[in-house]
Amino acid sequence: MSKVAVITGGNRGIGLAVAKDLISKNYNVVLGCRNVSKGKIAQDYLGNNATFLELDLSRPSSILHFINQINSNFSEIDVLYNNAGLIYRQFELTEEGYESMISVNYFGAYRLALMLLENLHRSSGRIVQVTSLSMYLAREYELESLHSNKQFSPSSRYNLTNLFRSMFALELENRLKKTSISVAVAHPGVTKSRQSRPYEVKKFKKSFYTYFSTNIQTGIAPIIQAIEEDNVSAERVYAPKFFGFYGQPATMQHNKLVYNEELRNKLWTFTANELNLDL
Repeated sequence: MSKVAVITGGNRGIGLAVAKDLISKNYNVVLGCRNVSKGKIAQDYLGNNATFLELDLSRPSSILHFINQINSNFSEIDVLYNNAGLIYRQFELTEEGYESMISVNYFGAYRLALMLLENLHRSSGRIVQVTSLSMYLAREYELESLHSNKQFSPSSRYNLTNLFRSMFALELENRLKKTSISVAVAHPGVTKSRQSRPYEVKKFKKSFYTYFSTNIQTGIAPIIQAIEEDNVSAERVYAPKFFGFYGQPATMQHNKLVYNEELRNKLWTFTANELNLDL
């Protein structure tokens, strides 16, 4: 019987490339995407084993509708790949009053993982949480000011969301030790993710990162390993071997703040209270 993988942000880039790889291995893949027209294009591009479902991680009603659709159509999920995220957005609040990158990148991943636990448990499934090299640039933070523009910059907030995603994954693993669900963390390095589109793109606009980024297959390799390897742990990050940029997938340490149990517990409690959602 085919396995089922749920991939957020699966309409292009890393998410689409991972979806294509898993479908080649006989997975059924659910693409959770905010943009309906692009989600449908990706579904058509990937074929019969792909299902697009609308998902806006900044809106609780959209997340709940997505969860209900998953539960109605799939009794078991083998993989939840939390891939979607906003990058370097200017300060903006969601309808809940949350800063948008925190809301989508971190709160969205937290909500999906906890709300799909029962479904994942039935298949002894796996949660794979994306992070980024930018995690290593994150420094000390104030939870109380997450949703204000105090000391806000698009880059520092993006860095922080990736630190939070890694902290969440490790803490979730610790809290799920008595269950059959496993947790892994992976990042693609700096990847030419625009190579992965559900349509042909003849010319890309070059940026600074174009000159040292790697191809899409190198970028997705750590993620695929995090999905497929028998024994995984969120204690380390699957990433390209050389400095997190190049080479075959290997594992590396997180930002040292991730290993601070007191900080992880404080973040978990803060998040559970903000979202009124806990294990």
